[in-house]
Amino acid sequence: MKSLVCTSFGAPPSMVIEERPKPLPRSGYTLIKMHAATVNQLSGQIRRGLFNKAKVPLVLSNDGAGTVEDSDLFQSGTRVAIYGGGQLGITEDGLQQEYVSVKNSHVFELPDTISLDEGAALPINYVTAYQALTRVGRIEAGQTILISGAAGAVGHALIQLSRALGAKPVAVVSSPLKAEAARKSGAAAVVDLSTEILSDVVSSLTAGQGADLAFDPVGGPLLRELIKSVRERGAIVSIGFAGGAESCLDLAEIVVHEKRLLGYDAWLETDEAVSNAFSAIRSFVEKGAVRPVIDSTWTLEEFEKAYERLASRQAIGAILLKA
Repeated sequence: MKSLVCTSFGAPPSMVIEERPKPLPRSGYTLIKMHAATVNQLSGQIRRGLFNKAKVPLVLSNDGAGTVEDSDLFQSGTRVAIYGGGQLGITEDGLQQEYVSVKNSHVFELPDTISLDEGAALPINYVTAYQALTRVGRIEAGQTILISGAAGAVGHALIQLSRALGAKPVAVVSSPLKAEAARKSGAAAVVDLSTEILSDVVSSLTAGQGADLAFDPVGGPLLRELIKSVRERGAIVSIGFAGGAESCLDLAEIVVHEKRLLGYDAWLETDEAVSNAFSAIRSFVEKGAVRPVIDSTWTLEEFEKAYERLASRQAIGAILLKA
């Protein structure tokens, strides 16, 4: 079978397609014929050598979708999504290959209402969004929430799930094209940073009070502006750092107004928590409240183009590699 293997990390990394033996069936695991795996910020950071726990050679990607070939839990032919958590594509070979053998606890049957492409974009993006919103942010119906990177795969999930949970999502984007994508996702309002000042728009939308919560997959300099734009005793949930791992914070904003800066890490989720989250997400999918957006699809042989698309930060939705 074909496997896309990262043989050295760095800038640039080295990746090659290798022929490897197809995994054998084993108890407690599901053998899956891969349909597509994601190319996401995590896999991009790992191949650049930003995660000490990752060692080469390594197959990247910790979420995707396919069909069951052999399992002691699922029937053959079942369409499934794979949630790799903090293992697949990080400390163990991931999903950018033709076949994978995955622990049963990391495999979830997909509803019939979405395609395998959409299913590949569901696990990490939507579990991350759901848990950040509910477990960490403790979102409540009626709240106004800010979502940075709103045109990306996680941002799209945050918009859809926050609406499904009764909140009012305000999308924060960097271009008119991304603003239009955020509106299509269901954002109640959009702030285009190319022409607008975040705190001014949020103040106008909230009668000067500020947003209740902010969810930030971007990080970098934008984090400071998000902190400024939430209300007294509001909270910011930091989910990622696509825009930079360092930020200069105004501590007076945090101290004087008792604002909270919280973190979310998918690695800390238990199998039970992921299962419960996926059940909730599945119910939203079946009701039509949630549907992943696909930016682009590429073959394994086109992996460099897929990673170039990721690095451009112009993607609207998920980027997929098809086996």
